[in-house]
Amino acid sequence: MGNPGKNCLFRWTLGLQDTVQLKDVTIEQLSDMLWLAKLSILSFQRHFPYAEFLLLYNGQDFARFYDMFWLIPPKLELPLIVLNQDSDRFVNPYHFPPRGVWWKWVPFRYNKSKHEIAVDTDIICLSQPDSWFHWLEHKDPILIAPERYEKVLVNTCGDFYNHPLLVGKTPYNCGVVGQRANTDYSNEFFNITQSVKIGTSHNSMFITEQGAINLWLRSLELQGIKHQVLDFQSNAWVRDFLYFATKGVMIETVHAVTWYKRVISGLKVVFERKVKDDQYSQIQFVQDVLRESKQLDPVARHTLFKQIKQDSMHRDFLVN
Repeated sequence: MGNPGKNCLFRWTLGLQDTVQLKDVTIEQLSDMLWLAKLSILSFQRHFPYAEFLLLYNGQDFARFYDMFWLIPPKLELPLIVLNQDSDRFVNPYHFPPRGVWWKWVPFRYNKSKHEIAVDTDIICLSQPDSWFHWLEHKDPILIAPERYEKVLVNTCGDFYNHPLLVGKTPYNCGVVGQRANTDYSNEFFNITQSVKIGTSHNSMFITEQGAINLWLRSLELQGIKHQVLDFQSNAWVRDFLYFATKGVMIETVHAVTWYKRVISGLKVVFERKVKDDQYSQIQFVQDVLRESKQLDPVARHTLFKQIKQDSMHRDFLVN
C-alpha cells in the first residue's frame, strides 16, 4: 500500500503486567521485557513508516523507566512518544482503579482522528503485514487478533465466559485492537465494564479484560458494526508459527503469549535479524530458529520442534 501507516497511531502499554510490578522482577527479566517491547515497536515502525507511535507506562518511577528504556537495544528508527499514564493527563473512565491489563485501556482512545491500533508488547511483525493493510484499505471499523481456541471458555473470556452473547462463539484475542479514524465506541465498552468486579478473582485483573473486548465486539455486531479478524495462520502464536511457515504461509506477526516470551528472548539474534534485515528470507529464518533453539531450555525447544513434521515436505527446513 502507498504511504503505509499514514494517519495511523500504534500504541503499546508497559508497567503493571497482570499482578506483577516491574520492581518485583530481576534486572535481567526487566531487560528482556524492555527488549521485547522495543523489538515489537521497531518491527511495526519498519512496516508502517508513516505512522505515529506511542508507549504508555503505568509503573513506578517513570524517570528511571524512561532512561532505562532508551538504553536497552534495539535502537528505534522513528520517533516514539512515551507518556506516564499515572498522571493528571489521563482520567480513569472506570468505576475501579485500573489494575493489571486494564491499564491498556487508559485511555480507551488516545487520538480519535487516527486509525488507532493497540498492540501487545509481545507481538512482533516479521514480514509485510498484508492482512493489516487490508483492514486499513477497507471500511470495517474494528480490527481484532484471532484467538487460538475455537469456542469461548473461562480461559479466553474470564468472568464474561458465560454471557449469552459469548456462549458458543469463537473468541478473539485482544493483543491487537484497531479502531478506525473518526469512530468512537468508548461508551459501549465503558458500559460493559460496569459489571466488572475488580480484585475479586485473578481473572478479574487479567483475562476478564479480554472477555470485555469480546463482549464489546459482539454487542457492536448486533448493531451492524463490523470487525475484521486478522488471519490466524499468518498472525500466529509462537507455539504454531513454524508449523504454518513450513506449510508455505508467510508469517506476518508472531504472538509470544505468557511464558512463550522466553522462546523469543532466547533467540534474540535471530528475531532481531528478521525484523531488521529485509533480505533475510523466511526459509533461512526458520532454519536458524531451529538450529539456534538447541541452546534453549528443553520445554522451549520442544515447543518449536514439535511443530515440524519429519517428512519429505518439511525436511528442507531442517538443513543446517
